[in-house]
Amino acid sequence: MGSNFVNACKARARDNPYNAGGEKGEENMKENGRRGSKATHAPAVQSEHSAAEMLASADMNMNMKETGTVRRVLLLLRCLADYPGESSQRIAQRLNLPRSSVHRLLAMLREDDYAANESDGGFTAGTELYRIAGKLSAQMPYRQLVEPYLQTLSARFQETSLLTLLARRQLKMFHAASGSPANPMRYNVTLNSLEPIVWGSTGRTLLAHLDDAEIHAAIVRGERSPVLGLVPDEVEIRVALDEIRRDGYAITHGHRTANAVGVAVPFFDAQGEITGSVGFLIPEFRWVTAPHEEIIQALRDTATAISRQLGLAAAD
Repeated sequence: MGSNFVNACKARARDNPYNAGGEKGEENMKENGRRGSKATHAPAVQSEHSAAEMLASADMNMNMKETGTVRRVLLLLRCLADYPGESSQRIAQRLNLPRSSVHRLLAMLREDDYAANESDGGFTAGTELYRIAGKLSAQMPYRQLVEPYLQTLSARFQETSLLTLLARRQLKMFHAASGSPANPMRYNVTLNSLEPIVWGSTGRTLLAHLDDAEIHAAIVRGERSPVLGLVPDEVEIRVALDEIRRDGYAITHGHRTANAVGVAVPFFDAQGEITGSVGFLIPEFRWVTAPHEEIIQALRDTATAISRQLGLAAAD
């Protein structure tokens, strides 16, 4: 077995065009000389190709690393906005990142005032992030479009009106703007904070117009109601969504705010996709004597006007 293997290697060496020894090698060397020694350049070409491949691979790895870092920073900024005052350990848990990575990114953000330390050791958005957010908020197309409607609704019914937008990728919603009445009994609404869409008229109005898989995914998250801490009941929610689709509006009692009634109507973009809702937040005691049909019709008219301005032909 050993001698056969050695003999095979010798034969292979004799037949190897790059072998400089033996008769075959001499013939090849002469032939290579006549051809301008092409064979002697082949390893260099192969080496050049290998170097190019290594550089391309290194560039790809660098791009992937940079993309990963950018995504982590964006997620961290969102966490600072949605959960102000949390510790670095809690932020790391939320983002499923190593605590050391979160510390490093927070330090980088603090240098340019995108993040700030609180006295208790927690972290919050920095002044630069507030400046950018405020500037963009003032220029937000939906807000510019809908705020005049909100002011009209609040002045007419003397109740707090709401513009709520869908964050479809996250299966969440947020209040983008509100209208305040002159009436001293009104609500201070938290803006631009992501919230569950399974609770409240503003959320369920959006949820009713998502596909079945999205509806199920939002429900099984198990996000509890803000007031009573109730767990979402899929049967109850689906019955409510059927009613919303049938009636074209939603009414809820005490879902997000104690002793308050929420009323909301959806609006749609040019492709007919659910985009947001307009609604009211009304104290329960005032809702008892409020002109229900008039309020709902006013919200319908407003939602239709918004959909029309967004380009929905069916709204004409």
